[in-house]
Amino acid sequence: MSSTLTTNKVEEFVSHIAENNLAVWNELPNIRKSGVEALKNLSFPNTKDEYWKYSRTTKITKNQYKFDQIDSANINLDEVRVAGLDTYEIVMVNGFLNTELSNLPKNDSITIKSFEECTTEELTTYFSQNLDTITNFFSALNTAYFSEGIMVIAKGVCDKPVHLIHYSEGESVISQPRNIFVTEKNSELSIIKSSINKNTNNYFYNSVNEFFIGENSHINYYVIQNYEEGMNVMSTNVATQENNSTFSAFNYTLKGDWIRNNTNVFVKGEHCESNLYGAYQPTGKEHIDNHTIMDHIMPNCESNEHYKGTVGDKATGVFNGKVFVRKDAQKINAFQSNNNILLSDDATMNSKPELEIYADDVKCSHGSTSGQLDEEAVFYLQSRGLSKESATALLISAFLGEVVEKIKIPELKEKVLEIYGME
Repeated sequence: MSSTLTTNKVEEFVSHIAENNLAVWNELPNIRKSGVEALKNLSFPNTKDEYWKYSRTTKITKNQYKFDQIDSANINLDEVRVAGLDTYEIVMVNGFLNTELSNLPKNDSITIKSFEECTTEELTTYFSQNLDTITNFFSALNTAYFSEGIMVIAKGVCDKPVHLIHYSEGESVISQPRNIFVTEKNSELSIIKSSINKNTNNYFYNSVNEFFIGENSHINYYVIQNYEEGMNVMSTNVATQENNSTFSAFNYTLKGDWIRNNTNVFVKGEHCESNLYGAYQPTGKEHIDNHTIMDHIMPNCESNEHYKGTVGDKATGVFNGKVFVRKDAQKINAFQSNNNILLSDDATMNSKPELEIYADDVKCSHGSTSGQLDEEAVFYLQSRGLSKESATALLISAFLGEVVEKIKIPELKEKVLEIYGME
């Protein structure tokens, strides 16, 4: 009985989205098929599933959403632009590409185009190659009903970063952008992802980004999540690495009602380097969840993973990082660490670092710490003339600063330090 009720709720949720904008779904029907079929057999994620144990999704799934293409005449993007940094800009408004606001490149080193402009071979090669649409409801939902698809292909060392800006506005709106980033052999690309939301309420942002890092290529991916009220965010990132490649992802979360970040890296080449760094600072009743998978499939590779967070008020933080080392992946160095500070008695942190190793010639470690701010350190700083608030802020800055310092673009580092109040 309950199973039937759940199925009916899923069908109602999905059908409302599908019927809301039929004109969009009729485009590229072939690449949407796997998502449409998967949704017929999936239920809403719940806390009985270990993968969703600490993140309730009822806040999202109890609502019905509409797609909304709004007038962009009065949109101002200056608050997320990085002072002194020249970038290409891809601007998405409620999940749809806005070419008037965008600043797209016109050179041979990088190509940015919509899925409608891509060849069948490009879409077949890259779309949903390692994305879990079989068991992951939200990935299947995006695959079936993405609002806009953008492919970025770097064919050399890109002369400046690509700034992906998402603007969100409205009530009970769903935004489902889909992006594919490809670096061909001997290429390099830096991507910055920023978001702005205005007058949002019960807004659901469900994005999927796929990365394909070619031989001897590099991608640096920086995400800044600094949302005003009314935003529920499901962000899925999947990276696939070939020989001698480097993928580095940096995630900085300051504000957001409900945020779930899934980052999965599949290391399919030898002599690769993979880096995942994150800092988060939920307060109030916010919920921030970072889930990562680092899958070492080939030998002679290294991965580094370090997430740090401070959790205050009645907020909840989650970290679940899993490292796989497959049978043939010998001589792997894999390091994973999660460190947290709880700033109140009502704050909650759930941390679960995991290793699953099937090879015998490896160096792997993982660890997690969660505790309160060092009162002796606070007292010492107060004895040197600082107020308790200033002393606390200074210690938090030093704690999170270790991860912020990993940013390789100086202008962006200054921007993130400003957002976190570490100037």
